[in-house]
Amino acid sequence: MQYVTRIGANYYYYRRIPEMVREYDRRIAVRVALKTDSKRLAMRKAVMFNDQMEAYWQSLITENKIHTNSAFRKTVGIARKMGYTYQPMSVVAKLPDPQFVERILVLDEAMPKQVEAVLGGRPEPEITVKQALEKFFRYAKDRTINKTDNQYRKWKNPRIKAVGNFIALVGDKDVKQVNKEDILAFRDWWIERVKEEDKNPSSANKDFIHLKDVLQTVSDQDKLDIDIDFLFKKIKLKTRFKQARLPFSNEQIINILQSKKLHNLDAEARWFLHVAAETGARPSEIVGLMPEDIKLDAEIPYISITDRKERPLKNHHSQRDIPLIGYALNAFKVMPNGFPKYRDKPDLLSATTNKFLRENGLFPTDRHSVYSFRHSFQDRILKVNTPDRVQAELMGHKFSPRPNYGNGADLEQKLEWLEKARIS
Repeated sequence: MQYVTRIGANYYYYRRIPEMVREYDRRIAVRVALKTDSKRLAMRKAVMFNDQMEAYWQSLITENKIHTNSAFRKTVGIARKMGYTYQPMSVVAKLPDPQFVERILVLDEAMPKQVEAVLGGRPEPEITVKQALEKFFRYAKDRTINKTDNQYRKWKNPRIKAVGNFIALVGDKDVKQVNKEDILAFRDWWIERVKEEDKNPSSANKDFIHLKDVLQTVSDQDKLDIDIDFLFKKIKLKTRFKQARLPFSNEQIINILQSKKLHNLDAEARWFLHVAAETGARPSEIVGLMPEDIKLDAEIPYISITDRKERPLKNHHSQRDIPLIGYALNAFKVMPNGFPKYRDKPDLLSATTNKFLRENGLFPTDRHSVYSFRHSFQDRILKVNTPDRVQAELMGHKFSPRPNYGNGADLEQKLEWLEKARIS
């Protein structure tokens, strides 16, 4: 039969849309996996499928309708109402005899559309990789419920990049036609980038993870039955040893905070550095503080790092109170309302301060950054033998391996250890 083609070891039904129906079916061609490597079986399935296709095209002409994917979804719904999960004809043809006969018997006196639904006569719509990405964002809405616009952007863009890289290499093909060779080609492309452009292998692995997530989610939701685990098995690249940020010494911190060069930095960014140095809080936590979170009139002045729907924290361990001393206390006396210019813009603040400190020679090495203040804070509270649980509560870390019983350290206890570890 002229509509059977072989790709690799398997056979496919492939037929260009006949000229007489192009007005009604605007696809270029129909290609459906017959899911067999037997030519004889493929020929038999293709004959059955071709009959169904021609009947479908005739129905479009008779009813003066245009082919749409929604028509296919309607067919799936009819099958479910009749007690069956819709399967394409190529799958129905492979059912064990008792199941196939059962589908035939239930069609006694059935309407044509019911026959089509139960026997899988309507061709499955193609879902391209780009369309799969669009579907993914709809299916994954539960993952982004509490993300801010900035957090959502940082979550979404890497997935767009990964899928865009893949499409640029292999084309925007039907997701069910994505094969192991495509994934290995994508891996080889990344290997060349790592070698020629000195890219970090972790960038490649992130692309693999995001692409796999998109395809897995759409396959599960749309019941496409794609073997995602096989496609992505053993493709991750070995990563390089990642150099950690170096902490500042107390002397280096004082040199930065007392440098006259800081007067050329805008006020909010300048005072932010004072808070980061003395509290060890994350930049996003500091700029997310609202005026009511800054308790300067309390017996022990403190900041309350609070989880909010519009400004969620990294995890529930991050919610905590930190007493204010030294540089941080002085900073908030000047900035009692926090840092409104940078609120919800922690990336902008980090970029601004990192660039300024680097250009003004205030970083001791290239391995230092604004986040080094947090590393320094951890070192200082460790050096004075702060109890593990108090360390965890000051840093906003999980206290493991033991569960957190009780309310933990109060402000007075935290203040005691912070005074011992203060910058001086």
